Amino acid sequence: MSEEQENRDYDHKASVRGFTSGQNLSSEENPKPTSGQEPFPVWLILVSVFLMIIGGYSLGTSNGGFGFSNSLQSGYEPSAPAGLTGKAPELSEFEKYVNAGEAVYKAVCNGCHQATGQGQGQIPPLVESEWITQGTERFAQIVLNGLTGPITVKGASYGAAVMPAQKGAINDKQVAQVMTYVRYKFGNISDSVVTKEMAELARQKFGDKANQYTASELSAEDVMLEGEQPDWLSPESDDTEAEGDSAAIFIDPEQIKS
Repeated sequence: MSEEQENRDYDHKASVRGFTSGQNLSSEENPKPTSGQEPFPVWLILVSVFLMIIGGYSLGTSNGGFGFSNSLQSGYEPSAPAGLTGKAPELSEFEKYVNAGEAVYKAVCNGCHQATGQGQGQIPPLVESEWITQGTERFAQIVLNGLTGPITVKGASYGAAVMPAQKGAINDKQVAQVMTYVRYKFGNISDSVVTKEMAELARQKFGDKANQYTASELSAEDVMLEGEQPDWLSPESDDTEAEGDSAAIFIDPEQIKS
């Protein structure tokens, strides 16, 4: 056998071995599925879908449908639960007055004295302060003209901070409302209010002062602003007077017979 013939035979055998190796590799890349990895049966999917369709149709035809008209009872009229009218409760005149004062407080006083009335640093607290629960005249002096210098509030000393005058920032009605709110919110005083007329008199009496008051310049602690309380503050007093008048003119029939 010639050398050329031997080379051709050798190349043929190498080609066959390469083809056989490729076939084995292909079979290894696509192994047969093992237990638990078999494809899901198509017939089981079809049976499940069929049963769902039958069940949905049966449910829909047996309950009359899901429409709103089928669920609404004949003659039904919606109504509010007992005790609820659907309307916000009507506020009393005092509550309206206090709410108006709260709006002024938030706009003018909240930044220093805080929403809680506790103050901050050298700004004194308003909560249960004797300067708001006692005389209203000195309270009005402070609101209108401001305050400077040392002051003692609930036994603690303050004075580094200066309270600016508010007479140019708020009108007489707002002065009255914010004073009423502060006395009610932080002093729990609800049996009296500061009226616009009281604030007007206070402005006339003290409003021309050029600078802030010091604590020693303020009115005495028991001096109240002059003026009458509004009729709406104690409306029940009229009923009480009417009942008293009726009792005074009542005549016992037995006395007449005797």
